[in-house]
Amino acid sequence: MNLMARIVLGLLQFALVVGLTGGLIDLTRTMRDEAAKAHKQGLVSLKRLNQVLVGP
Repeated sequence: MNLMARIVLGLLQFALVVGLTGGLIDLTRTMRDEAAKAHKQGLVSLKRLNQVLVGP
């Protein structure tokens, strides 16, 4: 019985690690795509960014 519980616990831990790793990979890909898009658009004007965030 103890062996079965350890196997189940090990499988749960493995599934958790795989899930977290998949999430981090997706986040990294999203950041890469956003960085490439920002690079194509050029530099961001901080004055315009502040106006968008704060208002006129």
